[in-house]
Amino acid sequence: MVDIFDEVDEDLRAERVGRFARRYAIAFLGLAVAIVVCVGLWQAWLWHVRQRDAAAASAFLSVMNAAGQSGSSGDRQALAARFSTVAETSPEGYATLARLNQASLLADAGKLDQANAIWNRLMSDDSVNPVLRQVAILGWASHALDTAEPSLIQARLQPLASDDSAWRPMALQDLALLDLRQGNRAAAAKRFQTLADDVTTPDDMRRLAGALAQALAGAKG
Repeated sequence: MVDIFDEVDEDLRAERVGRFARRYAIAFLGLAVAIVVCVGLWQAWLWHVRQRDAAAASAFLSVMNAAGQSGSSGDRQALAARFSTVAETSPEGYATLARLNQASLLADAGKLDQANAIWNRLMSDDSVNPVLRQVAILGWASHALDTAEPSLIQARLQPLASDDSAWRPMALQDLALLDLRQGNRAAAAKRFQTLADDVTTPDDMRRLAGALAQALAGAKG
């Protein structure tokens, strides 16, 4: 009798397993199909991103090559407009680079208000790559030394003049020029000498900084 009950119990367990398998087989199959579809969509998205980036790079480099041959103010404004188009149709990195070049060309063409608007927007946008935000600060400062509030220029440039900053030479040079604007020759001479003594400063900049430091020291004497 025990064997009969054991067989019945095993049959019932087998039936329950069968029902479970039939009930969830479709769900398991659907999950597998969903995984395959997701992988396929991911691969398609990666292909799309590569194609988009390649197109953005090509458009950006095309305008860059033309910018190297620009001459008149009208040429620079036309190229600035082309960079604006690249920025509007490119992913974030290329868009920011295009905006930086657009601002530089506008400033060189005498459209400083438009250039400042672009630089200020990039400087205040936390989503922009920090390195590119620093480039925007340098671009703005180089054109604002004679007009912007000195305290604002100082506040924006000082972090870039730290020992561990890749932009230290350019920031120090602009800060020295700001010192001259304010009539502080001693501070300017000190900054220029710091530049001249720093082996990481580009050679041309070191020679210029050394000459300016000596000239200011001589004028002081």
